[in-house]
Amino acid sequence: MKHYNKRIAAFLIIAVMISIFNIGDKEQSVAAAELPAATAPVVQPSPTPAGTWMGPTMKPQIETGTVETPFITVTPSVSPVPTPTSSATAVPTPVITPAPVKEEMRGVWVAFYEYEKAGLKNKSEKTFRKNADKLFKKIKENGCNAVFFHVRAFDDAIWPSEHFKFSSYMGKECPDYDPLEILVTSAHKYGLKFHAWMNPYRITQKKIYDPAKKSTTSRIKLAVREVIDNYDVDGIHFDDYFYPGSGHKQYKKYASLSNKKKKANVNKMVQTIYRGIKAKNPDVLFGISPAGNVEYSESLGADVKTWMKAPGYLDYIAPQIYWSNNYRVGKKTVRMFDTRFSKWKRLNKANIPMYIGLALYRGGMKDASDRGWRKNNKIIASQISKIRRSEKVYGYILFSYESLYKKTCRYEVQNMLKRIVQIKVKKVTKDGTTRLKTTVYPSRLGQAVIWKSSNPAIAAINNKGKISVKKSGIVKFTVQKAGKKVSVKLNTEDM
Repeated sequence: MKHYNKRIAAFLIIAVMISIFNIGDKEQSVAAAELPAATAPVVQPSPTPAGTWMGPTMKPQIETGTVETPFITVTPSVSPVPTPTSSATAVPTPVITPAPVKEEMRGVWVAFYEYEKAGLKNKSEKTFRKNADKLFKKIKENGCNAVFFHVRAFDDAIWPSEHFKFSSYMGKECPDYDPLEILVTSAHKYGLKFHAWMNPYRITQKKIYDPAKKSTTSRIKLAVREVIDNYDVDGIHFDDYFYPGSGHKQYKKYASLSNKKKKANVNKMVQTIYRGIKAKNPDVLFGISPAGNVEYSESLGADVKTWMKAPGYLDYIAPQIYWSNNYRVGKKTVRMFDTRFSKWKRLNKANIPMYIGLALYRGGMKDASDRGWRKNNKIIASQISKIRRSEKVYGYILFSYESLYKKTCRYEVQNMLKRIVQIKVKKVTKDGTTRLKTTVYPSRLGQAVIWKSSNPAIAAINNKGKISVKKSGIVKFTVQKAGKKVSVKLNTEDM
């Protein structure tokens, strides 16, 4: 990672950077009313009221339609990108064939409104570092191996930038240290992949940049380039907000556009970002987490069907399937999670890696339509089991960090941890005494275990794993934790 002072010098050659990432579009300047200059003051978004959108869609959209090291390093191969579903002209793009997934994704989103509770707002460097470590340690203790951290929520930045205002959710002004550098380093220290989560078009809760303008894409590219040039991030991540939905203040402004046109505009941006990332560093992943309702996603301009059948768009997709299987439609109960999950799997024609966004925040929630969350506290655990049984689905991302410690979610969390529990056993012999040492994962469950010997007359074992040999023979020792059992056969003559 480059030192902060070195980046100051880097800005002196920004023209070179711009040309490399194709930022020099003809429409780079925009009318001030629609695209303020990077140095112009922009009205800060007010803190998000409870119940409104605050990250990956908190309220599942039903308004349309019917009822750790995830990748191996790959060498890019260049091939033309197929024409999208729109009439847009195909652009030659470096296409990276997704490599086999090495390990299950167990991710969590950390949203901009969670900075303050995590102790990351208006802090000294010493306190910020300490609290960043606490944050990622807790995430690791809950069994996660990746974090999707909000770095650009409102056309802002949580890093020192000459082009974007500093996020008001992290501080009044940019501190004399680099928050993003500290966060990335801390996440990696705890074995977590760090995906930089950005909202591409949003300026405030009520205003977006026009997706049709080249200058809008140029601005998004600039933000992405600043991050991948200066930080050791593992990925760039967009969520489900593209064109505004029906409840948005600017919905009428774009209502006359067809879904086809919206998708064409968004596709150009997605291809451009993918191409820029892969040209710079093929190992940096680019993925999107669209809304779980396919038809609704398409109405926002998210061309998910093209993204999942043609190369040159994404390294992975993570649909937000935020329902239980006890969803009410009229007088009928619909298995909504299963219905949506099956549909997304069918649409994945290119078999790109798929992760599923899960609504942990809904645990224990009263919902007249989706009653399952109130009646059942094993929904997330059950959904993880279904994900694990499915081909071409390689894990999940939880929304969101605060839900891991939210009182109403505690039973969902407990059952989730039990579902993903793993026990590692290692034989240790010291000073003539043999012990079976265990490591429980996730560590939030605690390390206490129960041991049992198949034949105590040959060898007994206590719950600390210490073995007491009585005579020669073969014995099976079984350790248990949260319903998980692991057995080890040993010959006492080898002890």
